[in-house]
Order: sequence, then C-alpha cells, then structure tokens
Amino acid sequence: MVSSQCPTDQNFIVVDFHYNGTFAPNPLVYFDPDKQSVRDVDFSPFEYKEFMEFLQKLTRSRSKDIYFCLPQESLSQGIHTLVNDGDYKEFLDLAYANERRMKVYMDHYNEPIFEWIEEKENEDQDYNCEEDEDSVLSDTYSVDHEEDDAEYPFPANKTMGDRFLNKLCLHTVNVDDLYEDVEP
Repeated sequence: MVSSQCPTDQNFIVVDFHYNGTFAPNPLVYFDPDKQSVRDVDFSPFEYKEFMEFLQKLTRSRSKDIYFCLPQESLSQGIHTLVNDGDYKEFLDLAYANERRMKVYMDHYNEPIFEWIEEKENEDQDYNCEEDEDSVLSDTYSVDHEEDDAEYPFPANKTMGDRFLNKLCLHTVNVDDLYEDVEP
C-alpha cells in the first residue's frame, strides 16, 4: 500500500484526467481530449493497480500508456510515465508537494512521446550551436569613430565651387562669377 506523509484529513488531491485525445509534437500537446476532474477521492490508499482500475471505470477505456504532469509545467518539460507502484508513489508525492493538483493523460495510440521530446531538444541544441554571421563579425571587427569636433584636412563645402555641380543646383549665386579668375 502506498503511504503519504500528509495528514488524513488533507489526503484529497484534484486529478484532471485527459483521455480520448491525441498527442502531437512540436510543442508537445494533447489535442482534443475528453476531460474529467476528480476532487472527492482519496487516492493515497490506492496502489498502482487500483488506480488503473479506477481510471478504466472513469474513462470507460483502457490504455497501457499513462502519463502525469504537474499543471504548471509544460508537457515536454514535466511529463512522467505511470507504469508501476514506484511511479504511482512519485505521482502522489509530487501532487501533495505542488498545490495538490495533477494532470493524467491516456495515450491510446502508443505515440513515441519521449522520442519527440528528444528530437525537439536536439533541434534546439543544434540551433543554439550555429553562429550567426552578424555576431561573428561584430565580435571580430572593431570600428574607430571620429570625434565630433575634429578638424578635417579638406573643406566641408568642397563641391561649392564646382562648375558642373553648381549648374545642376539652382543657387542664387551666379556660377560664372565664381570662376572669373579661372582661365578656360
């Protein structure tokens, strides 16, 4: 028999059962399930076999792949298998330690859930290992900036006296007056 360290008047936990749905990867979700929440059953005296019998009666279905997850965790981060008395004890301990609530999922199609999670983690690691060209360039090259008050060796209005450019711009200054000293 599984025992809990909680007082007997507080052995009730809320279990949200999800069944007749389908797991889907990236991100891992349980799609289109039937749901039932059980609040008035003391699961602490149950053993794994009794819990499975209860689950079968509640859902009117049978599945050998049962999982549980804390409500505040994502499925891909917090999913656990429920296949024996040790897993059932972990299920109860986690529920009592975390707001007395737990989610249970039935996999009717024997989906490769942990393979999907591992593939997604590997994809994330591969993506994080690739270097972005911009970050490589910014790490290797530095640019010196000029001071704002620096004096330049050439005049800033270098094109002011250019005959061609001044003909393109409509200035009030007569271009021919600027070039009186220049011989053609």
